[in-house]
Amino acid sequence: MTHLQKLRIASIPSWVSTIFHENHLRSPRTLFQPIGVFPNVQIPRVYSTKMAPEIENHEVLVETSTAKGRSATRTLRYIKKETQAALLEYLHSTRGLHFTDAENISKNCPHFLDKLFQRADCERDIRRSIARFLRYHPINEFEPFFESLGLKPSEYVSLLPRNLMYLTDDELLLHNYTVLSNYGIPPNKIGKIYRDATEVFQYDFQVLASKLQAYEELGLSRSALVRYVVGSPYLLVGDVNAAFVSVLEKLKSIGFETNRIEGNLWEDNTYFRNLMGLRGIYVHCFYNFRRFQ
Repeated sequence: MTHLQKLRIASIPSWVSTIFHENHLRSPRTLFQPIGVFPNVQIPRVYSTKMAPEIENHEVLVETSTAKGRSATRTLRYIKKETQAALLEYLHSTRGLHFTDAENISKNCPHFLDKLFQRADCERDIRRSIARFLRYHPINEFEPFFESLGLKPSEYVSLLPRNLMYLTDDELLLHNYTVLSNYGIPPNKIGKIYRDATEVFQYDFQVLASKLQAYEELGLSRSALVRYVVGSPYLLVGDVNAAFVSVLEKLKSIGFETNRIEGNLWEDNTYFRNLMGLRGIYVHCFYNFRRFQ
């Protein structure tokens, strides 16, 4: 390094959380904001290759101290990589989750990774330190799982099972998650379905797959159904909503472009309720039109 810039901060959580919460880094002045007070923790020293508004492409070195008084300097990228690898190995090798599921969780739970790194007394070998910590301190696996589905901690805290810690103890949850994922719904959208229609994830085996198939038999394409389900998870609750498909068919018959509906439903489930309200209006107008022919 040709130019070193030294920053002092009041606590550890913020400098660690930056490596998990975003894939790009802001300037040091906005990055390292104190969150709380942690006794007996030495202030880390952070060095950057140069000062710039955006330092995404520059290596950032962090000097930390362990409870045993040892210090180590490593890059934020390295800390992130090793923490993810340790969680992946734990979920797959120790807990028996499928590799693809374990990998998706480990790569998409920044808040949980932040917390895990802080709780473990990481020495020079971060991966081994976290593995040792997990060996004696089992985690609530639903936390990183729900976060990987696109839910924030404030959103999933009330959804955590009271008497379960391990994902494999809830077979129906994992089964229905797999059905939705294999159908083509992005994992980070499945959390919205869980939040708005939790009962879907307690369907018995084959029920959810049969319901999706029933919608296809009514004329919906898989790509369209993915958008409708994400936009309005209530479509999967109870019986197949034939009225919804009927509305779509009637709108198509008068030249309405249904791809506009798909785009709105993808992010806003209130659009579904408005759409269903159109059904009554359409029937009323069609009835009056036939009367005066």
